[in-house]
Amino acid sequence: MVGRQESCVPCHGPDGISRDSEVPNLAGQNELYLYNQLKAFHSGRRGHKEMLYISRKMTDDDMRELAAYYSSLPPR
Repeated sequence: MVGRQESCVPCHGPDGISRDSEVPNLAGQNELYLYNQLKAFHSGRRGHKEMLYISRKMTDDDMRELAAYYSSLPPR
């Protein structure tokens, strides 16, 4: 999993807690919510230049694993 989340760290932080108030925390979010948001970015239904770029090569398994990983982290 470490390799897949690597692209998330610059914005969402190594622990899923963003250092920027404009970027959402991922740690402790609902797994299905995170998965659905990744799917929306990937398909272009949810517009965000950076997320579209990052998610474009993600497989469905990648998105499921990322959602499971970040939902398992303790929220703040």
